[in-house]
Amino acid sequence: MTDRNKIILIYTVVAVLSIAVLGTSFWLRESRKRRFIPIVADAGGEVAEDFGSLAKDLVLTNQEGKEVSLADLQDKVWVATNFFATCPYCLETAAEDLKSLYKEFSGEDNFHVVSISIDPETDQLEQLQDYASAVDADSSNWWFVRGEEKVIHEYLEKEMGFMKVVKNKVPPANTRYSHDRSLMVFDGWQCVKKRDLQFARSQGENVRESFYQDVRQSIMKGLAGRRTVSGAQP
Repeated sequence: MTDRNKIILIYTVVAVLSIAVLGTSFWLRESRKRRFIPIVADAGGEVAEDFGSLAKDLVLTNQEGKEVSLADLQDKVWVATNFFATCPYCLETAAEDLKSLYKEFSGEDNFHVVSISIDPETDQLEQLQDYASAVDADSSNWWFVRGEEKVIHEYLEKEMGFMKVVKNKVPPANTRYSHDRSLMVFDGWQCVKKRDLQFARSQGENVRESFYQDVRQSIMKGLAGRRTVSGAQP
């Protein structure tokens, strides 16, 4: 083989390897986009058009010790979040964002809130009751729920579209888990909005307010649609 042919061969191999690396990187990036719904895009803008919908039910136990099912919410507009009782950021979300939404919409028959514990081993009924009491939640339309940890973690990620719950190694109680603190708005089993108001706070009050209004408007739109359907029935 001549020197010229050797050089051509080397450049050809390098080119093929470069194309393979770029192709793999592009595939991984697109795969990640399809797998996870982004929490934020431009400040205050839409993060996605289609947030997906639930296909499977989940049965849990609420703060009153009663068995409840997400299937019971198929005719409602509801807000879902995941939390653990020792997390100060979760409490801030509950005490400020969720409580504010609850105060505005709790008089609507078709409105509901679901706060799902990701630490059911620690969050027993007493802890759920204390949490509910701290934010003036009525169990008739705001559930603080617990269940089997593995089942909950898998459901949150694979069914609802929250980011994966990660249990940190030997942390203090308030950072036991890394998790998605977004609020999700469901109209029946269809997710119509996902917003991370904790992240928005770190970007300034204007961003937080914009995100909050996105959530609020989604709830209002869903409730208006359900009132229209109800009024159209004989």
